[in-house]
Amino acid sequence: MVYITLSIIQSTLIFVIFKLFNRFRIDNLQAITINYLVACLFGILITGADRLILEAPSYNWFYFAIVLGVFFIVVFNIFALSSQKAGVALTSVASKMSVVIPVILGIILYHEMVNALKITGVITALLAFYLTLKKPGNTGVKYKFFYLLILIFIGNGIVDSLMKYTQHYYVTDNLIQFITMVFFTSFILGGIVLTVKMSITKRSVEFKNILAGIILGLINFGSTYTLFKALSFYESSLVFPVANAGIVGLSTLTGFFIFKEKLTLVNWGGIILSLIAILIIAFA
Repeated sequence: MVYITLSIIQSTLIFVIFKLFNRFRIDNLQAITINYLVACLFGILITGADRLILEAPSYNWFYFAIVLGVFFIVVFNIFALSSQKAGVALTSVASKMSVVIPVILGIILYHEMVNALKITGVITALLAFYLTLKKPGNTGVKYKFFYLLILIFIGNGIVDSLMKYTQHYYVTDNLIQFITMVFFTSFILGGIVLTVKMSITKRSVEFKNILAGIILGLINFGSTYTLFKALSFYESSLVFPVANAGIVGLSTLTGFFIFKEKLTLVNWGGIILSLIAILIIAFA
């Protein structure tokens, strides 16, 4: 269970780092772009495939890696903004509750078995999502930031679905190479946007943003790598429910105790229900 535990801790740290970005006035785009460069270099280092970028077009998953790379950096930037504006706890719940999207697509695309338990899990997840975001009066997260949580829910669901589709049909024994190419694509896209932005604003890359990007990149790659290492030892039906439930739980406690994020009793009920929903869907 060591790899699963490490993945949970590192994934939660990503939410915490995004929250700290706001406190230390870190430029999200600069740090996230550098993060993907660091993650890509680590992937190349681990695989020893120094010609991976040149050889990537020959793989049948190449174009899927490009599409996923675009979604990765877009969703990651939304993650950062949501963690800062909507809070660590709610962002974590919204991202992990998106498991209902690949589950539904799995039923449609892969003709996966539909049973009462799986349907119950999806309905429970949607109810939990509603309760988690429900905010009476002026307490907690402001309504104007709800769109970030919805975008996280949809965006993360699309990313998971694309990953599952690519793995199902195209990726066999070169998963790390595939992920590394996704990171590289995210870095290129982020680099282009960052260059344009810097040319307009006349701002240069600051050292604190580089340092933040390096730290985030190491943890980002680590969370991804340890998750897939866990999958090599345990069945996915064990890894994903334990990892998702652990991230939601640890992120919620971190947001509540460290960042003093306000949660109502209804929100706590929604978070607990989300853990139950994740387990139901995973074991259905």
